[in-house]
Amino acid sequence: MIEKMKKITLVCLSSQRQTALAALQSLGLFHIAAAAEQASEESQTLLQKEKDLAQALFVLGTYAKTAEKQAAAPESPEKLVSRVLALSQGQKQNLERQAELRPAIEKLTPWGEFSAQALARFAASGWHSALCNAGAEQMPQLPEDCFVQTVKQSAGRHYFIVFSPNPLPDMELPLEKFPQGMDLAALRQELAALQKEERQNEAELLLLAGSQLETLLQHKALLQEKIDYAAAKDAMSEAGDQLSYLSGYVPQQKLPELLEAARQEGWGLRHLEAELDDPEVPTKLRIPRRLQMAQQIFDFIGVLPGYNEIDVSVPMLVFLSIFCGMLVGDAGYGALLLAGGLGLFCFASKPGETKKRQGIMLLIIMSSCILTFGLLTGNWFGLPPEKLPLAMRGIPWFRDDSNSMNVKLLGFFIGAFHLSLARVWAAAVSGSLRQSLGHIGWLLFLWGNFFTVKMLLISGGSLGLFAKSLYVIGTVLILSCSVDWTDMGDIIYTPFNFINSLVDVLSYIRLYAVGLSSFFIAESFNAMSVMVWKSSPWLIPLSLVIILLGHCLNVALAAMGVLVHGIRLNTLEFSGHIGLSWSGKPYQPLKTAKHEE
Repeated sequence: MIEKMKKITLVCLSSQRQTALAALQSLGLFHIAAAAEQASEESQTLLQKEKDLAQALFVLGTYAKTAEKQAAAPESPEKLVSRVLALSQGQKQNLERQAELRPAIEKLTPWGEFSAQALARFAASGWHSALCNAGAEQMPQLPEDCFVQTVKQSAGRHYFIVFSPNPLPDMELPLEKFPQGMDLAALRQELAALQKEERQNEAELLLLAGSQLETLLQHKALLQEKIDYAAAKDAMSEAGDQLSYLSGYVPQQKLPELLEAARQEGWGLRHLEAELDDPEVPTKLRIPRRLQMAQQIFDFIGVLPGYNEIDVSVPMLVFLSIFCGMLVGDAGYGALLLAGGLGLFCFASKPGETKKRQGIMLLIIMSSCILTFGLLTGNWFGLPPEKLPLAMRGIPWFRDDSNSMNVKLLGFFIGAFHLSLARVWAAAVSGSLRQSLGHIGWLLFLWGNFFTVKMLLISGGSLGLFAKSLYVIGTVLILSCSVDWTDMGDIIYTPFNFINSLVDVLSYIRLYAVGLSSFFIAESFNAMSVMVWKSSPWLIPLSLVIILLGHCLNVALAAMGVLVHGIRLNTLEFSGHIGLSWSGKPYQPLKTAKHEE
C-alpha cells in the first residue's frame, strides 16, 4: 500500500537554521517539498564536486576488475579526485597525440630517417628539391637538368627525390604531402616517450583503483549528505527578520517522532493531511516484508505510482515472475539461474546488505518460474523431447500440444485474467457506484474478447451465446456508466477503447511467441554444434564453444525479452486498465549517509 503523508510546515528561529537542518537530517524522515528556484553558490559548488567525483569513480571503475586490492595511506578525497581526473585527461591527450603520430610515422617510414634541415641545406647551396611518390606507370617526364634519386620501391610505388638548379614546376610533380615535423627519428622518439607515459599512467590508475576506490565511494555518500543539506538550506525561507520556515512531507506513521523532535528543539510545527491532487506529495510504498523485492523492480525501471493512485507492487511481482517463466521457458536455464541465485544468497549476501539480498531473492523467484514452466513444457536447453527421459518431457497438456494451441490459450487466459484483475481492483477503489459499474462493464467486455480471440486463433467455429451475452451486458454498462457523455473527447475515443481492449488481450500472444523463439534459437545452435561435431572429431572443442556461446546469447536475448515484453504488459496494458499514470515521485527524506530508512 501507499503510505499516507502529512504535509508539514516547520518554523524555527533564523539563528537556529543550521541546527534545525542538522536535527532533521539526523531524523531522516523529512521530505522537502520542492527545491529552491535557484541554487546557492554553495550548492552549485557541491554539485560540481559531485560531477567530478562521478567522473573519477567511472575512470577508476574501468580499472577495478584488473586492479589488485591493497592498503594505502589515507588521502584527501578532493586531491584524489583531482589526481584521477588529471591522469585521465593526460591519458586522453596522450592517446590523441599517439593517434596523430602513427600515420605521420607510417608516411615517413619509406623515406628513412632525415630531417627538413637537410633539404634546407640543399636549398642554401642553390639546389631545389622535391620529394615525390608515384606508381611505376605514373613516373613524370622531367627536364634534362633534373636529377632523380630513388629512395625506395615498395608495393608498386616509387619513392624518389628530384634535384634541380632551377625552380621545380610543382603542378607537374606527384609531390608527397608530409605532416608538420618531418624528422622521423624525432617522431619515433616522441611516440616512445608517449607510450612510456601511457604505461605509467595506467599503472598509477590501477594502483588507485585497487587502493583508493573505497575511499571515494565513502566520500560519495558524505558528499551527497552535504548536497542534501545545502539544498534544504536553499529551500528554507524567511518569515520576517527572526523566523525561518521549511515545507515538506512526513509519513503519517513517523509524525510522532517529528513532533517529539519539535518539542525538544523548540520548533513550531503545522501538519495537515496531504491532498491527493498535490503534485509534490512523494510516494512511499509499504510492501510486505517477504515481498519487498518488488521494490527492486520499481527502482530498476524508474517508475512509481502517484500518491493518489494504487500500489501494484505485489501483482507486478507476481505477474512479472509468471511472464518471465513463459518468455524464457527453459528448465535448463532456470535450473542454472536458480543454482546461481541460491549460491549468491548463501555465500555472497551479508545480513546488512538489504537491497542486495532482495535482488538475489528476485533472481531466485524469476529462475524458479522459468524452471517450473520449463518442467511443464519439457524444454531443456532446446533438446528434442524424444531424447529426454520421460519424466523430463513435461505434462501431457503441454507435451502433446503439437500446434502449441494450449500454450497460446494459456497466454490469452492469463492476459484476460491480468486485465480483469485491474478492472476489479479499479472498481473496488472507485469513488462511486457508477464508476464501479463502468469497470465491471469493461471486465465483461474483456472476457468477451477472450472468447473471440479463442474462436479466431484457437478453436474456430462461431461465438457462443455466453460470449455474446458478455459483450451485450458489458457494452450497456460501459456506455451507461463509463462514458462521460458531456465530454466530446471521451465520446470520440470510446470506439477506439473498444478496439484497444481486444488488442490488449491479443498482445499477450507475445508470451507464446517470444518463448517459442527462445526454443528455436537454442535448437538451432544445438543443430549447428552437432553438424560440426559429426564433420570431424577434431572439431569437438569448436562444437562445445558453439553450444556455450549460443546458449549464452539465447539467455541474453531472453533477458531482453523479459525487460521489454514482461515489463510492458505490466506498465502499459495492466496499468491502462487500472488507471495508473506512473506519476509518483520517490520519497527521499533529508538524512545522513549512515541513516537506515
